[in-house]
Amino acid sequence: MISRAACFALLLCTTAFGIDITESIKSGEFWSRPAMELLDGASVSRPDEEHLRTNELTIGDLTTGEVVITVKEGKAVSFQAMLYNKGDDGIIAEEDFNNQVSSARTALDTLSGVRAKIRKGKDSAVKLKSWEWKWDTGIARLEANSSGKRKTFEPEFIRLNMGANAKALNSGGANDNISRHELRSNITTEEDGTVWLKGVPMVDQGQKGYCVPATLARVFAFYGMDKVDQHTLADLCESKSSGGTSTLDMEDAMKQICKKYHTKFLVLEDYISSIKSIIEPYNRLAKREDKTLISLRIDPFDTVDAELLKKARAGKGSQVSKWMKDIKKNIDAGFPVIWSVTVGIYQEEIPLPQNRGGHLRLIIGYNLKNKTIIYTDSWGAMHARKTMPADNALSMTKGRYIIRLR
Repeated sequence: MISRAACFALLLCTTAFGIDITESIKSGEFWSRPAMELLDGASVSRPDEEHLRTNELTIGDLTTGEVVITVKEGKAVSFQAMLYNKGDDGIIAEEDFNNQVSSARTALDTLSGVRAKIRKGKDSAVKLKSWEWKWDTGIARLEANSSGKRKTFEPEFIRLNMGANAKALNSGGANDNISRHELRSNITTEEDGTVWLKGVPMVDQGQKGYCVPATLARVFAFYGMDKVDQHTLADLCESKSSGGTSTLDMEDAMKQICKKYHTKFLVLEDYISSIKSIIEPYNRLAKREDKTLISLRIDPFDTVDAELLKKARAGKGSQVSKWMKDIKKNIDAGFPVIWSVTVGIYQEEIPLPQNRGGHLRLIIGYNLKNKTIIYTDSWGAMHARKTMPADNALSMTKGRYIIRLR
């Protein structure tokens, strides 16, 4: 099977599958009619109340990948269409990347009926080549991100942003972040004592191994900064095309990007400290029960016995209470807790799309009476809000972080 990245240029010249929205974009109808009417016939998911997601749109000669549409009162306000990204499409050669950009520019010249203006993209966290088209009923911005040349060339993404006007595309920048008071207004308390942060947007990572950039993008979007998307963060965090992001790379990148976006990245519990804290108590129990010992030479979470781990790390009520107290402090301040874990150790209420392994998710609430946490994963609407016993949650934790507003 030929991948979309490998045959992109060919697809531009052939009839593509999906819903063609060219005429509604040209006329402006796309922004005035109910979005679901215009998308009738396409497979569409709703990650949250403000977004629609599909992989089945074409725009003139452009064949898109993932398209995320922002909606208000049922009508599209703007959308971002990925024309290429390394997470979905793999690594491509510099010549192929440049050809895709050139083909997209030509297609947008034809669609809009105007020539592009070069944009400098000063509001971006990464270096972009950017072009803009404006016509009576819409605006389009094409952005390409890559690094290096020839042997060191590394492609990241080619994306298209479209809206009815510039205002629709200019929201979510560095100066649009909300206040701490506004953050606390998202705190919701239910009758059973559950306290949680309502309104954390969903960023669906899809089939990509982008749990780190997708999760971080969700926090920025929650703070009103939609432009800090998962593809930008994948570049900054050096996420691999085959999936996965080093925790150290994430920490280094976030310290830099948070400076730009008037926030602060705080490490509440790092990976090494987390691992060291369990080795001695776990091995003491393992010796008694004649189980395999763990060490720092390999990730101990790959081989630990689930019940022994829980006894070692959460066997005392005081251990769980202390951990939940720290969760409570941050949720009560309106900050989601970025939560690094190994999934697959304990059974979860909704089946996960991966086996045991590292993952990043968000803790968005707690219930002290029931000793449970509320958490969310970047795998779509079904994973938007889930519950877990706090002792399981503590036991599988590899790190915790928050992004704080200054």
